[in-house]
Amino acid sequence: MTLSSRAVLLNQAEAVLSRASTPQPRAEAEFLLAAALGLTRTRVLAFLAEPVGVEEERKFWSFVEQKRQGLPVAYITGETDFCGLTLRCDPRALTPRPETEELVQYASRLFEKGAAPDILDLCTGTGCIALALAACFPRGRITAVDISQDALCLATENARLTKLQERVQFLQSDLFENVMGMFDLIISNPPYIPSAQLAQLAAEVKQEPTLALDGGKDGLDVIRRIVSIAADYLNPHGTLAMEIGAEEAGAVCGLFDPARWEGGVKKDFAGIDRFVFARLK
Repeated sequence: MTLSSRAVLLNQAEAVLSRASTPQPRAEAEFLLAAALGLTRTRVLAFLAEPVGVEEERKFWSFVEQKRQGLPVAYITGETDFCGLTLRCDPRALTPRPETEELVQYASRLFEKGAAPDILDLCTGTGCIALALAACFPRGRITAVDISQDALCLATENARLTKLQERVQFLQSDLFENVMGMFDLIISNPPYIPSAQLAQLAAEVKQEPTLALDGGKDGLDVIRRIVSIAADYLNPHGTLAMEIGAEEAGAVCGLFDPARWEGGVKKDFAGIDRFVFARLK
């Protein structure tokens, strides 16, 4: 029996996923093959001529079929990379996005290296933001909250997986409801998709928790609540940082009282106004 090479399998899978209108068929085929082989994507691509065993090929095609049916790659493989951390992913929480990595990178520049900031992460989901900031600031005090107990269980698992469980306190709370204390930074990737747009989302996004996506009629329900209360939980000159939807920057900035706040919008890698950073005067 002749075994197929990695290159052949990737070409075949790319064709299958292209017909399924997958946005990045080649890249996703590569991630799935790497997961099936238990290797890094870089390692797979470095040795494309290598043959793939029967069991590994069967596993790979099972992954491809799940992707063809609209399941996110991170849910299929069970993990994703975020700011250098390997995190567990499943339908209990939103899959971390590259844009959210940028939010963390911007936020980390607010403090000097070796700082010990008090940070509150709202709508923590997988815990990706809180854990990335905990890794960045070992002396920091990080509190991460979510209304979903399922999401918090996943975040707690990720804290243990990354060995950061001693640096982050997880709390079930509807935003600030059960939060105590004051913070130098409040950061969030809240739900911000307008309800009417949920039906138009890509098939794989529809597999993710609606609670983590639905921002209400105009997409700003949760953002509006955060802005209205955040100042009460910030230390003097503290910062509120949020990821927002495309074309929402103007509306979100309009929620801030210019007499109390200063700051502005930052763009993501695609040039979209994606983040709002507001600092108490």
